[in-house]
Amino acid sequence: MSASTPQPAVPVQGGEAERLVRCAYGLRDLFDGSEMTMAAWSRQLRADLPADRLIPGHFSGASAGLVVKHLRDAGVLAEGDTVDTFRLAQLQQVVALLPYFREEEAARAPAPAPKVVFTVPDGVNLPDEASHLSRSLSKRVFDALTAPGQRTLLASPYWSDRGGDELWAPLQTSVDLGIPITLAGAKPDPKRDDLEAMLRLAEQLRTAGAHVQALEFVPPRPQSIFHAKVVAGTIGYLGSANLTTSGLGLHVEAGLPLDEPDVAQVWWLLDVLVGAGLLRAAPIGA
Repeated sequence: MSASTPQPAVPVQGGEAERLVRCAYGLRDLFDGSEMTMAAWSRQLRADLPADRLIPGHFSGASAGLVVKHLRDAGVLAEGDTVDTFRLAQLQQVVALLPYFREEEAARAPAPAPKVVFTVPDGVNLPDEASHLSRSLSKRVFDALTAPGQRTLLASPYWSDRGGDELWAPLQTSVDLGIPITLAGAKPDPKRDDLEAMLRLAEQLRTAGAHVQALEFVPPRPQSIFHAKVVAGTIGYLGSANLTTSGLGLHVEAGLPLDEPDVAQVWWLLDVLVGAGLLRAAPIGA
Protein backbone atom coordinates (compact mmCIF):
# COMPACT_ATOMS: atom_id res chain seq x y z
CA MET A 1 0.00 0.00 0.00
CA SER A 2 1.63 3.26 -1.09
CA ALA A 3 1.56 6.50 0.83
CA SER A 4 -0.77 7.99 -1.82
CA THR A 5 -3.35 5.17 -1.62
CA PRO A 6 -6.52 6.34 0.18
CA GLN A 7 -6.71 4.79 3.61
CA PRO A 8 -9.94 3.27 4.94
CA ALA A 9 -11.66 5.19 7.71
CA VAL A 10 -11.41 3.21 10.94
CA PRO A 11 -12.95 4.38 14.23
CA VAL A 12 -10.36 5.10 16.88
CA GLN A 13 -11.22 4.26 20.47
CA GLY A 14 -10.13 6.54 23.33
CA GLY A 15 -7.28 4.32 24.50
CA GLU A 16 -6.09 3.75 20.95
CA ALA A 17 -6.10 7.48 20.21
CA GLU A 18 -4.09 8.14 23.36
CA ARG A 19 -1.48 5.56 22.33
CA LEU A 20 -1.23 7.00 18.83
CA VAL A 21 -0.78 10.56 20.10
CA ARG A 22 1.78 9.41 22.68
CA CYS A 23 3.64 7.59 19.90
CA ALA A 24 3.65 10.70 17.69
CA TYR A 25 5.05 12.86 20.50
CA GLY A 26 7.66 10.21 21.34
CA LEU A 27 8.76 10.03 17.72
CA ARG A 28 8.89 13.83 17.57
CA ASP A 29 11.45 13.81 20.39
CA LEU A 30 13.57 11.30 18.47
CA PHE A 31 13.52 13.63 15.48
CA ASP A 32 14.90 16.41 17.73
CA GLY A 33 11.53 18.14 17.73
CA SER A 34 11.45 18.59 13.95
CA GLU A 35 7.84 17.91 12.99
CA MET A 36 8.63 18.61 9.32
CA THR A 37 11.32 15.89 9.20
CA MET A 38 9.09 13.45 11.05
CA ALA A 39 6.16 14.16 8.71
CA ALA A 40 8.35 13.55 5.64
CA TRP A 41 9.47 10.21 7.10
CA SER A 42 5.90 9.27 8.02
CA ARG A 43 4.51 9.95 4.54
CA GLN A 44 6.78 7.39 2.90
CA LEU A 45 5.89 4.54 5.27
CA ARG A 46 4.15 1.52 3.73
CA ALA A 47 2.46 -1.40 5.42
CA ASP A 48 3.73 -3.90 2.82
CA LEU A 49 7.37 -3.33 3.79
CA PRO A 50 9.23 -5.29 6.51
CA ALA A 51 9.08 -3.80 9.99
CA ASP A 52 12.73 -2.79 9.96
CA ARG A 53 12.04 -0.59 6.93
CA LEU A 54 9.88 1.63 9.13
CA ILE A 55 12.97 2.83 10.98
CA PRO A 56 14.59 5.99 9.57
CA GLY A 57 17.75 5.08 7.72
CA HIS A 58 19.99 7.35 9.83
CA PHE A 59 18.73 5.89 13.13
CA SER A 60 20.71 3.18 14.87
CA GLY A 61 21.17 1.61 18.26
CA ALA A 62 19.02 3.07 21.02
CA SER A 63 17.16 5.47 18.69
CA ALA A 64 16.10 2.63 16.38
CA GLY A 65 15.01 0.60 19.39
CA LEU A 66 12.87 3.48 20.66
CA VAL A 67 11.16 3.84 17.26
CA VAL A 68 10.22 0.17 17.41
CA LYS A 69 8.98 0.53 21.01
CA HIS A 70 6.78 3.52 20.16
CA LEU A 71 5.33 1.72 17.14
CA ARG A 72 4.58 -1.38 19.19
CA ASP A 73 2.97 0.67 21.96
CA ALA A 74 0.73 2.35 19.38
CA GLY A 75 -0.25 -0.98 17.80
CA VAL A 76 1.38 -0.15 14.47
CA LEU A 77 3.64 -3.15 14.93
CA ALA A 78 1.50 -6.12 15.88
CA GLU A 79 2.34 -9.70 16.89
CA GLY A 80 5.55 -10.85 15.26
CA ASP A 81 6.32 -7.26 14.24
CA THR A 82 3.88 -7.39 11.35
CA VAL A 83 2.63 -3.96 10.31
CA ASP A 84 -1.02 -3.20 11.07
CA THR A 85 -2.30 -1.38 7.97
CA PHE A 86 -5.03 0.55 9.74
CA ARG A 87 -2.91 1.60 12.72
CA LEU A 88 -0.15 2.80 10.41
CA ALA A 89 -2.67 4.90 8.48
CA GLN A 90 -4.01 6.37 11.72
CA LEU A 91 -0.51 7.17 12.96
CA GLN A 92 0.28 8.92 9.69
CA GLN A 93 -2.84 11.03 10.12
CA VAL A 94 -1.89 11.95 13.68
CA VAL A 95 1.66 12.89 12.60
CA ALA A 96 0.27 15.06 9.80
CA LEU A 97 -2.06 16.85 12.22
CA LEU A 98 0.44 17.19 15.09
CA PRO A 99 1.69 20.69 14.11
CA TYR A 100 -1.92 21.94 14.08
CA PHE A 101 -2.61 20.35 17.47
CA ARG A 102 0.43 22.06 18.92
CA GLU A 103 -0.42 25.42 17.34
CA GLU A 104 -3.92 25.32 18.79
CA GLU A 105 -2.57 24.15 22.14
CA ALA A 106 -0.19 27.11 22.25
CA ALA A 107 -2.96 29.53 21.26
CA ARG A 108 -5.20 28.28 24.08
CA ALA A 109 -2.51 28.42 26.76
CA PRO A 110 -3.13 31.27 29.23
CA ALA A 111 -0.62 34.06 29.35
CA PRO A 112 1.92 33.49 32.13
CA ALA A 113 1.03 35.29 35.32
CA PRO A 114 3.64 37.61 36.86
CA LYS A 115 5.49 36.05 39.80
CA VAL A 116 7.69 38.88 41.03
CA VAL A 117 6.83 40.07 44.54
CA PHE A 118 7.71 43.40 46.12
CA THR A 119 7.88 45.29 49.37
CA VAL A 120 7.41 49.05 49.37
CA PRO A 121 8.02 51.11 52.54
CA ASP A 122 5.04 51.77 54.78
CA GLY A 123 3.48 55.17 54.30
CA VAL A 124 4.13 55.37 50.57
CA ASN A 125 0.98 56.40 48.69
CA LEU A 126 0.29 53.76 46.08
CA PRO A 127 -2.52 53.71 43.52
CA ASP A 128 -5.30 51.24 44.30
CA GLU A 129 -4.18 48.78 41.63
CA ALA A 130 -0.71 48.62 43.24
CA SER A 131 -1.69 48.58 46.91
CA HIS A 132 -0.79 44.89 47.24
CA LEU A 133 2.88 45.75 46.62
CA SER A 134 3.31 47.16 50.09
CA ARG A 135 3.66 43.70 51.66
CA SER A 136 3.59 41.07 48.90
CA LEU A 137 7.24 40.14 49.45
CA SER A 138 6.88 39.83 53.20
CA LYS A 139 3.73 37.78 52.71
CA ARG A 140 5.62 35.35 50.50
CA VAL A 141 8.35 35.03 53.14
CA PHE A 142 5.77 34.35 55.83
CA ASP A 143 3.86 31.91 53.58
CA ALA A 144 7.05 29.94 53.00
CA LEU A 145 7.75 29.72 56.74
CA THR A 146 4.22 28.67 57.62
CA ALA A 147 4.20 25.97 54.93
CA PRO A 148 7.29 24.04 56.02
CA GLY A 149 8.42 20.87 54.31
CA GLN A 150 10.92 18.45 55.77
CA ARG A 151 13.21 21.35 56.74
CA THR A 152 13.18 25.13 56.87
CA LEU A 153 15.85 27.52 55.62
CA LEU A 154 16.58 31.20 56.18
CA ALA A 155 19.70 32.50 54.45
CA SER A 156 21.00 36.05 54.15
CA PRO A 157 24.25 37.97 54.57
CA TYR A 158 22.63 40.55 56.84
CA TRP A 159 20.58 39.86 59.99
CA SER A 160 19.19 41.92 62.84
CA ASP A 161 17.46 41.22 66.13
CA ARG A 162 14.40 43.18 65.05
CA GLY A 163 14.28 41.23 61.80
CA GLY A 164 14.40 38.03 63.86
CA ASP A 165 11.49 39.33 65.93
CA GLU A 166 9.43 39.77 62.74
CA LEU A 167 10.22 36.21 61.65
CA TRP A 168 9.54 34.66 65.04
CA ALA A 169 5.78 34.13 64.64
CA PRO A 170 5.90 32.30 61.28
CA LEU A 171 8.89 30.24 62.47
CA GLN A 172 6.71 28.81 65.24
CA THR A 173 5.16 26.41 62.73
CA SER A 174 8.52 24.69 62.24
CA VAL A 175 9.20 24.78 65.98
CA ASP A 176 5.83 23.26 66.85
CA LEU A 177 6.15 20.53 64.21
CA GLY A 178 9.74 19.67 65.13
CA ILE A 179 11.00 20.55 61.66
CA PRO A 180 14.77 21.24 61.50
CA ILE A 181 15.64 24.89 60.89
CA THR A 182 18.82 26.10 59.19
CA LEU A 183 20.03 29.69 59.45
CA ALA A 184 22.85 30.57 57.07
CA GLY A 185 24.87 33.26 55.35
CA ALA A 186 26.24 35.73 57.91
CA LYS A 187 30.00 36.05 58.26
CA PRO A 188 32.27 37.26 61.08
CA ASP A 189 32.85 40.98 60.76
CA PRO A 190 34.24 43.19 63.55
CA LYS A 191 32.33 46.13 62.09
CA ARG A 192 28.93 44.44 61.93
CA ASP A 193 26.66 42.36 64.15
CA ASP A 194 25.06 40.12 61.53
CA LEU A 195 26.60 36.80 62.59
CA GLU A 196 25.83 37.49 66.23
CA ALA A 197 22.22 38.40 65.37
CA MET A 198 21.84 35.18 63.37
CA LEU A 199 23.26 33.14 66.26
CA ARG A 200 21.03 34.91 68.78
CA LEU A 201 17.98 33.93 66.73
CA ALA A 202 19.31 30.36 66.53
CA GLU A 203 19.72 30.28 70.31
CA GLN A 204 16.20 31.59 70.85
CA LEU A 205 14.83 28.93 68.53
CA ARG A 206 16.79 26.19 70.29
CA THR A 207 15.56 27.41 73.68
CA ALA A 208 12.01 27.21 72.27
CA GLY A 209 12.63 23.55 71.42
CA ALA A 210 13.61 23.82 67.77
CA HIS A 211 16.12 21.58 66.01
CA VAL A 212 18.34 24.32 64.60
CA GLN A 213 21.75 24.68 62.99
CA ALA A 214 23.62 27.85 62.03
CA LEU A 215 26.00 28.02 59.07
CA GLU A 216 28.38 30.96 58.89
CA PHE A 217 29.92 32.08 55.63
CA VAL A 218 33.66 31.56 55.25
CA PRO A 219 34.72 34.18 52.69
CA PRO A 220 37.36 33.07 50.18
CA ARG A 221 38.37 36.75 49.97
CA PRO A 222 37.91 39.42 52.66
CA GLN A 223 35.35 41.32 50.59
CA SER A 224 33.29 38.23 49.68
CA ILE A 225 29.82 37.86 51.16
CA PHE A 226 27.07 35.27 50.88
CA HIS A 227 24.79 37.58 48.92
CA ALA A 228 21.83 35.25 48.35
CA LYS A 229 18.67 35.95 50.33
CA VAL A 230 16.49 32.85 50.57
CA VAL A 231 13.62 31.65 52.73
CA ALA A 232 12.35 28.14 52.07
CA GLY A 233 9.86 25.67 53.45
CA THR A 234 7.80 23.65 50.97
CA ILE A 235 7.78 26.81 48.86
CA GLY A 236 10.18 29.71 49.13
CA TYR A 237 11.42 33.16 48.24
CA LEU A 238 14.61 34.37 46.56
CA GLY A 239 15.31 38.03 46.17
CA SER A 240 16.93 41.23 47.32
CA ALA A 241 15.54 41.52 50.86
CA ASN A 242 17.85 40.79 53.78
CA LEU A 243 16.40 39.24 56.93
CA THR A 244 16.33 42.56 58.73
CA THR A 245 13.56 45.01 59.56
CA SER A 246 14.77 47.23 56.74
CA GLY A 247 14.82 44.38 54.26
CA LEU A 248 11.37 43.15 55.24
CA GLY A 249 9.59 46.47 55.27
CA LEU A 250 11.60 49.68 54.89
CA HIS A 251 13.14 49.35 51.43
CA VAL A 252 11.85 48.80 47.94
CA GLU A 253 12.71 45.11 47.52
CA ALA A 254 11.91 42.58 44.81
CA GLY A 255 12.04 38.82 44.65
CA LEU A 256 10.74 35.68 43.03
CA PRO A 257 8.65 32.92 44.60
CA LEU A 258 10.26 29.50 44.64
CA ASP A 259 8.29 26.33 43.97
CA GLU A 260 9.25 22.90 45.29
CA PRO A 261 11.81 22.06 42.54
CA ASP A 262 13.48 25.44 43.12
CA VAL A 263 13.62 24.82 46.87
CA ALA A 264 15.28 21.46 46.26
CA GLN A 265 17.88 23.22 44.10
CA VAL A 266 18.58 25.72 46.89
CA TRP A 267 19.26 22.90 49.35
CA TRP A 268 21.50 21.25 46.77
CA LEU A 269 23.53 24.47 46.47
CA LEU A 270 23.75 24.75 50.25
CA ASP A 271 25.22 21.25 50.43
CA VAL A 272 27.71 22.16 47.69
CA LEU A 273 28.83 25.26 49.61
CA VAL A 274 29.22 23.27 52.82
CA GLY A 275 31.29 20.67 50.95
CA ALA A 276 33.42 23.44 49.46
CA GLY A 277 34.09 24.91 52.91
CA LEU A 278 32.27 28.17 52.17
CA LEU A 279 29.64 27.46 54.80
CA ARG A 280 30.48 25.85 58.16
CA ALA A 281 28.65 25.12 61.35
CA ALA A 282 28.78 27.96 63.87
CA PRO A 283 28.45 27.36 67.62
CA ILE A 284 25.05 28.33 69.03
CA GLY A 285 24.95 29.72 72.54
CA ALA A 286 28.73 29.77 72.91
